[in-house]
Parts: sequence; structure tokens; C-alpha cells
Amino acid sequence: MSKITKFTIVYVFGPEQCEDKYYSDKIISLDANEWIKIGETQWEGELETLLSNPDIVRQKAMSRIKGESRTGIPFPSRIFDLFIFPYRIKTDLKIRNRLCQDLYEIDNSKQMNRERREDKFSIPAGEEFVYNVQRKKIKYAIQSIDHDLIADEEDEERVQQIIKLCRFNNINLDSDAEESEKEMETGTRKKNLDLDLVFAEVENAEVVLKNGKGEEVVDKNGVPVTAIYVGDNKFDCRGEIARTSPLAKKYLNEFAGMDLKTVNGNEYWYYNGQKLTSLRKN
Repeated sequence: MSKITKFTIVYVFGPEQCEDKYYSDKIISLDANEWIKIGETQWEGELETLLSNPDIVRQKAMSRIKGESRTGIPFPSRIFDLFIFPYRIKTDLKIRNRLCQDLYEIDNSKQMNRERREDKFSIPAGEEFVYNVQRKKIKYAIQSIDHDLIADEEDEERVQQIIKLCRFNNINLDSDAEESEKEMETGTRKKNLDLDLVFAEVENAEVVLKNGKGEEVVDKNGVPVTAIYVGDNKFDCRGEIARTSPLAKKYLNEFAGMDLKTVNGNEYWYYNGQKLTSLRKN
């Protein structure tokens, strides 16, 4: 077992005049020249030191932001939210991609620069600005990333540390990511993965469960864990009919030696060699 001793601090900040709108979950509007920036910095040390001294988190973020004057931020700004993750390269980019592409269709400076190649430096900071967004959507993207981290980690000590980080991030661990998604307002969020649509032309579609390494999960007799699609986004797995997340959590824990508290099941069930998450149809 190994402790996490290096962390990524993700900060969300924007113009001071957006503070009330951000905390009241109103849209930060591009038409009003408003924006949110999602960036990151790193910190090394003991987790308990970090969690018991939240000022460390804010000071690290502030020191990073002060060095960003070169990006041309034109207004007095302030930090709105701070989140902590185990260190990963470009965690902020992963969050922006999850927020702007995977979960919602939200404007961002990377996309807009790509569309305006003739004037690519007209939007500061290249890719870190997000527009037409609400706080609840940012927090849901954070929750989605946290759920994935727990599901992918096999070291129990590190799982417990990530759970502590989730609590710092104010993430609900009492429900699966798939079930939590149903609580979100539809708004401009992309539709849930519609398996009725995915398997519309397939009779008795069979999926197989794999672990985080992409290896098939087998029972004590060496038989792969599979399931048959029965409609309404549910599968029949060994006589039990349920959605992908509870089934994945049950059999990953039982046969793959994992102790998952939460899981995004569509990341672990495969159809014809592809994760269910890759089969989304617009």
C-alpha cells in the first residue's frame, strides 16, 4: 500500500462582479463578457496536513493565479471554488473536457480559438476559460471525476484517501455516479447514455465486465461475468436485473478483489470490445 503525497489543486475563479451569479447558480454569460477560468497547481506533503489547513490550498492557488497576469485577465478576479485531487498531469484539462464535451455542450476558449484560427490569440489563456456555465455543472463534473478515481483505484489505502478528498470537494458518495446524474437538471446537458438507442437493432446484446486494466472479470470457476440487455437501460446478469453501475460494483467487488464504494458502470461493461460510454449516440 502507498499513501498519496502529491496532489493537484484545481481552482475556479472569475471576475469579482460574477461572484453573486456564481454562488446563486446563475449562468456566467459570454454575452455579458463574463467567464470562469479552471486552472491547477500542485502541492506535496501529508494529506492530513492539507485537509486540516485549508489555507494552504487557497495560498497555493493564489500564488499560481498571481503569476497569470501574462494571460491578459482584464478584471479584478477572485477564487470561487477549490478542489483537491491525487496528482495527475493536466487534471484541469480533464475537468474542462468532462464539463464542456462529455457532460454538457458548453463554450470554452480552446474550442473558440480552434474555430477562429485566423485570430487565435484573441481569447486569453488559450484553453482555460469556460463560458455560459453554472456552478452546479462544474461541481457535477468534479463529482464525475471523483467517482472515476475511486472506481479505478485498486489500493484500499489510496481509496480511503481519495474518499477524504471527495469530502473536501463536497462530493456525495452515497449514490452511484449514474444515479446522481438523474438528479441533474437537463438544461443543455447531453442526454444520458440511451442503451435502448444503442441496442435498437441488436437482439439479446451481450456485454462483458472488465476491470480497470481492461481484463475480463471471471468468477471462481473461471467463467466471465456477462450480462444481456433487457431494455430500459437495464441488464440481466446471472438472474439479477439492474442498471450497469450496481451490477458492476457488485461483481467487481466479488470477483475482482475490489472494494468500490461507487462506480460508473458504463466504464466497465464492454460490447464488442468497446466501453459502453464510447457507444453514446447523439
